[in-house]
Amino acid sequence: MNHTGQALTLPVFQGEGRERWRLPSSSPVVRHGLCALAQPCLRQPQQTARFQFHEATVLLVVSGQMRLAFEGHQVLVDATRPALVLVEAGSCVDVVKTPGGVEHCFRSVFMTIANALLENYSAASSAVAGGDSTAAAPFQGMPLDDDVASTLWHLIESVAIRPVSDERLTYRLLELLSALAERGHLFRLPRHNDTVARLQALMGGAPHRHWTAREAGRELAMSEATLRRRLAAEQQRFETILSDIRMHHGMMLLQTTAWSIPRIAEACGYQSRARFSERFRTRFGCLPSAIR
Repeated sequence: MNHTGQALTLPVFQGEGRERWRLPSSSPVVRHGLCALAQPCLRQPQQTARFQFHEATVLLVVSGQMRLAFEGHQVLVDATRPALVLVEAGSCVDVVKTPGGVEHCFRSVFMTIANALLENYSAASSAVAGGDSTAAAPFQGMPLDDDVASTLWHLIESVAIRPVSDERLTYRLLELLSALAERGHLFRLPRHNDTVARLQALMGGAPHRHWTAREAGRELAMSEATLRRRLAAEQQRFETILSDIRMHHGMMLLQTTAWSIPRIAEACGYQSRARFSERFRTRFGCLPSAIR
């Protein structure tokens, strides 16, 4: 059903409609300060424990199904019943992806929305997220009606097919956020005093760089000692955050590109494939080669 009570008529995942959601390139597209877009594709089931969503994320399953779970909360989405999954920034969630459909694979649209964009929307809108954010589920499912499907596809075109300027893309992202707000969903705003979130945003934009605590602190306008002290106050360590960012980036590249593992390792800041594979197995419980 759509927000006016009318039944969904858009053939989103049938026949030619299914092809509508196939991006021309599976490689992630990043528009810094605005959004990022990728299309994961898997031929075998995958279960990932404690997957970290660093930014607000919009997910659309195109083929197969996906289950997200966190402390008793669960949502299951299937391509045969079009729905979005909306995940709050900073959420750590167990994810299970299962191939299916005529393609015999799992395929989805994965879009993240930058914190700065969420702040712009909040400043321009009278809508304010309510309720206890600490008690709310970190994700929710929402039926995909014609209007949201059209808005989302227009946005995807603007990022990956016929790219537009940052200014026009900003308006189209704000249009999607408005459409979600009309249906009762407002992403929570990031916490400005959260050093971990600031560090994740900084290093997540360039996971291949040879990051040190001193360099990261300088870019965040603080000394290395201050950075480490603030991270300790949030019960985190610089090295753990950097490794986790790189591992999640590696997971995304394994699912969305045909790159060799050495190339992915380099894109994640590792010169050694063996070192990358060791860290990956420690984080996700399997070698990178098992993802494909």
